Amino acid sequence: MKINFIKKTLLLFALSLAIISCDKDDQVGFSAQTPSGASVAYDLDFDNPIIFEEADGTETFDYTITLSERQIVDVKFYISQIGGTADGDDFEMTELIIIPAGYTSGMGSITIFGDEVIEGDETIQIQISDQRTVNATNTPLIVNVNIKDYVFCTWNLDGVDTYGDGWNGASVRLTMDGVVTDYAVSAAHDNWDIAVTAGADYSFEFVSGDWDGEIEYTLTGPDGTVYADAYYPATGVITSGVSECD
Repeated sequence: MKINFIKKTLLLFALSLAIISCDKDDQVGFSAQTPSGASVAYDLDFDNPIIFEEADGTETFDYTITLSERQIVDVKFYISQIGGTADGDDFEMTELIIIPAGYTSGMGSITIFGDEVIEGDETIQIQISDQRTVNATNTPLIVNVNIKDYVFCTWNLDGVDTYGDGWNGASVRLTMDGVVTDYAVSAAHDNWDIAVTAGADYSFEFVSGDWDGEIEYTLTGPDGTVYADAYYPATGVITSGVSECD
C-alpha cells in the first residue's frame, strides 16, 4: 500500500510539472507579442490634387491605406479637414479608418457634391492620419481638392395646353453635350428654369405629339431673346449654339 501511495504521489507531481510547463509555454505565444510599428503606404485612386468640375455632378474618390506588416492590435487613422473654403455641404469623407488586428489594409473615400449654386471656386485640404495614430510609423498625407464652380446660363420655358390634358407626347427637347431632356406640360400649364452649362453645345427643338393644336410655348434665353410658337408649333430646332454666360 505504501508503494502504491508513493507511485500516486509521484504521478501527481509529474502532472503538476506538465501543467506548469504548458502554462509557461502559453505566455510566449501570439498574445505576448508587442506592436512592431509598421510602415504605412497610401494608394490613391485619383490624382492629388483633385480637380473637380461641379458641372460633372457628384463624384467619389477612393484610397487605400496599407501596413507593411500585420499588427496584433487595431491601427486607427483619423481623417480631418485642415483647410480650404468649402464646407460640409460641398463634400463628405471617411473620418476614421480602422485596420483590424491581423490585417494590413483599410479603405477610405472623399465624395464631392456637384450643384447648381453659383458660389465661386472652392478648395478643400484634407489630412489623412495625425498624431493619434499609434503602432505605425507614418507621415500624414495631405490631399488637396480644387472645386471648379458650376457656371451656367438660365433659360425659361413656359408651356400651355389649352385643353388642359397635357401635351400628349409633344415636348420641347433640350440636347446639351449629347444629353437629352424633354420638357412637357402635364396638365394645363408648366414653367421651368433650365440651366445650360457654360461652354456646352446645346439645342432646343419642338417634338410633335398627338394634339399639337392645343400647344403654346415661350422659350426665353438668358439674354432676353424670346422664341415663341403656338397651335401646331413648327417641328424641329427652335435655337442652338454654344452656351455663353456672362
